[in-house]
Amino acid sequence: MQKSSAENTFCPGLRLELPYLVDALGTNHGFLHDTRQFDLLAEIVADHHRHGEPLTSFLVAGCDRGIDAYSLCIALLEEAARLPGLEFSILGTDFLPANLGQAVRGVYPAATVRNLPGTLTKRYFLRSRTAPDNLVRLRPGVRNRVSFRCQDIFESFSLREPMDVIVCRQILHHFHPALATALAGRLRSYLSPGGILVLGARMSRAPGFRHLGHALYQAV
Repeated sequence: MQKSSAENTFCPGLRLELPYLVDALGTNHGFLHDTRQFDLLAEIVADHHRHGEPLTSFLVAGCDRGIDAYSLCIALLEEAARLPGLEFSILGTDFLPANLGQAVRGVYPAATVRNLPGTLTKRYFLRSRTAPDNLVRLRPGVRNRVSFRCQDIFESFSLREPMDVIVCRQILHHFHPALATALAGRLRSYLSPGGILVLGARMSRAPGFRHLGHALYQAV
């Protein structure tokens, strides 16, 4: 895929440093941070399922250490408990292998579940038996639902099929608006017709999308 002029803004040396810069700027939010986005997305998924037009393929681009990917999984599992037959697959991508290593292990500081309802914590997490560690781990039923792949958001990549939903909440708002818009356009090319793009709440509206609320956009 040919890069836009905005994507070619950076010299090669700085370009290689960008993922590390974004990683350093990232905030370690807890699970289901900004739950309004996950609630709205779950409503959309449920509505499509009821109308026989299921949204089943999900990509979390720039997933960092996996918290957004697993948060999405938890939201969908909660919806699936109410809607028999709801199926989904989630792929998380990130540039840094160390981030993906933690994501695959599914082990996090206990502070990441501090704001979750107790019922969700018990349902989806295991607590460390050694108090000094103060860690939690996703239960196998959550970890096994999410796969991870090392991938740079700046580079073209192949998918077996277009994605119904792409979540990219942690990256684009760090960049100049022109570059962020160009990257949102690139993500749009990986969406199925009418697919949903979930951006960070601080992102401006993206061309080629209809705003659904809470920084959720539908490709038009």
